[in-house]
Amino acid sequence: MLKKIALIMLCALPLGLFAQEKLGHVNSQEIIKLMPELASVEKTIDELGAQWEGELLKMREEYNVKIKDYQEKQGDMADGIKQVRQSEIQEMEQRIATFQQSAYTDLQKKQQELVNPVIEKVRKAITDVATENKYTYIFDMSSQVILYTAPNSNDITALVKKKLGIK
Repeated sequence: MLKKIALIMLCALPLGLFAQEKLGHVNSQEIIKLMPELASVEKTIDELGAQWEGELLKMREEYNVKIKDYQEKQGDMADGIKQVRQSEIQEMEQRIATFQQSAYTDLQKKQQELVNPVIEKVRKAITDVATENKYTYIFDMSSQVILYTAPNSNDITALVKKKLGIK
């Protein structure tokens, strides 16, 4: 009899623990978009992008001059010179493509480098709010992994915004 009572208590204990768990959700993307630091990040990325674009524009202008020159003079060129000029044009095309890829990669890397501290700041605020309010789990609604949220789930997005001083 005592064993049955102990077994029932052990089975009921986890159910009691789950009943005490506090669940909440947050939309981290909404918060990140409102972070004041993001304007500085965007400005830096725009400036860097403009630098890359300026260099790319110079390369394209040089390429267009080379193409125009080739087209105007190709009738008078010896076959060997034509091949050399065609090779030069192809090399320029390749350099431009490589440059564009480098620019894209560099911009992505710089953006990640600048945005990571903002993301970490938001994550810390979420963790602080969850700890202060004794939440067991916080689900991020922006990750689109959550399949269902009960109507009584607590949205802590406003609490995190308040913690970060965002309106």
